[in-house]
Amino acid sequence: MSQMPPPPTDEQQQALATALTRQSFKVVAYAGAGKTTTLNLIGNELRGRGMYLAFNKAIASEAQQKFPRHVDCRTFHSLAFRHTARDITAKLKLPRFSPSRLASDLQLTPLQVKRDIDGKHQFVTITPERQARFVADAVATFCSTHASYPAPRHLTFPDWVAPSDAEQLRDTLYPYVERRWLQSIDPRHPAGIGHDIYLKLWALAKPTIPADFILFDEAQDADPLMMGILSTQPTQVIYVGDAHQQIYEWRGAVNAMKRLPLPQTLLTQSFRFGDEIATVANTFLTALQEDVPLRGNPLIKSTLGKSLTHGKKDAILCRTNASAMVNLLSGLKMGHKVALQADTERLLKFSQSAERLKEGKSAFGVPELAYFNNWREVQEYAETNEGSDLKTLVKLVDEHGTDTLSQAINSLSTLDKADYIISTAHKAKGLEWGRVQIDDDFYYDVTSQAVKISPEELRLLYVACTRAKQNLDIFHIQNLVNALQHKRKLIYS
Repeated sequence: MSQMPPPPTDEQQQALATALTRQSFKVVAYAGAGKTTTLNLIGNELRGRGMYLAFNKAIASEAQQKFPRHVDCRTFHSLAFRHTARDITAKLKLPRFSPSRLASDLQLTPLQVKRDIDGKHQFVTITPERQARFVADAVATFCSTHASYPAPRHLTFPDWVAPSDAEQLRDTLYPYVERRWLQSIDPRHPAGIGHDIYLKLWALAKPTIPADFILFDEAQDADPLMMGILSTQPTQVIYVGDAHQQIYEWRGAVNAMKRLPLPQTLLTQSFRFGDEIATVANTFLTALQEDVPLRGNPLIKSTLGKSLTHGKKDAILCRTNASAMVNLLSGLKMGHKVALQADTERLLKFSQSAERLKEGKSAFGVPELAYFNNWREVQEYAETNEGSDLKTLVKLVDEHGTDTLSQAINSLSTLDKADYIISTAHKAKGLEWGRVQIDDDFYYDVTSQAVKISPEELRLLYVACTRAKQNLDIFHIQNLVNALQHKRKLIYS
């Protein structure tokens, strides 16, 4: 006999009542606070065509299993893909241009600028490849904004470039930014594109999303482009998320949960964990100047402790991919069955292609590497906005070597058969495990007088610690938690 779901909480009832007014509003949902249940409640009660929007396909597919039939679950990109000409989306399968290939294509020539070093002016040559990176980054920046056309302001340069030179550089390079954008949307041009191009094209068409109400999940991670699309919809939009779980600021997220001047309802009761884990979460929330606490579930007994260090755990959460690989290699050495929360097939293909480029051969199997002549070009490309999706992979290859990487990947267990899973905190967002161990590679500094830490790091630790249900091992960050709980002076770095 199937178990009846618990009745909605007062907070969930409040969110539903606000939804039934058919006005746009925000649902601020803390970690594990029944966000999905609340959205289902709203989706079931609202009449007409609903649209649930998520950031990735897996979440949208999972949501489709839970929502009623009149709510269509999609990603922004799938909506855009559906309404973009096929000769444009076909460019996704074409190889990307390396900075040197793009420089050649745009016929860029070396430029000189002044650089201040120890109070002395020194002339520095900006190579065509470096200029190509500036151009590609400007197009990527434009694609994440609500602007209707690329502008000189989308070009950004290192701090050491003098303001007068920066203006001159903008004047010189802007026509190439314009040209690169037009190449990106030209079906005849041979350069491959990323997903941001067709999403931008769709946004420029000022689309009306075919729905009577829209549920936008993880709204704290939206960029200006997405917010621009939603703010112009003639229908009710319900923004759902947690401002303190914004961990993608580096990708251009603007945190709609804080910026939108809309009425809001709160979900503060966590169903995932008990008071012990809630106390740790509130330590980080207090440091983030939040005065509304997260409430633990009184029916769940959660524990904190170091028992997991050499004992049973379900997940190890790291700050960096490098630490995730170190834990993976260490676990395999001890004979553990380890899984990695990552696209392992892509990792393997990338590792093999990297090895070929290092040997001076052409890469194959990874389309985005096809136009690169050597590994150095890939390293440089990964430092641009356009190539940022490759940065993690490049770092793994550089730090561990392709042989070690390939061996480790081939030794991985599947998620369902592993003793435990290793993941970065970023990858763990939206997931939960019974027993979670926090790694020692988070960025902060604790002294006898103060704690130095960035708001971004506090948000990341809040996300990591709230993935646990029964047991949270904070041994490696205990000094930070103690210092924050004892109200040691906080310096935001």
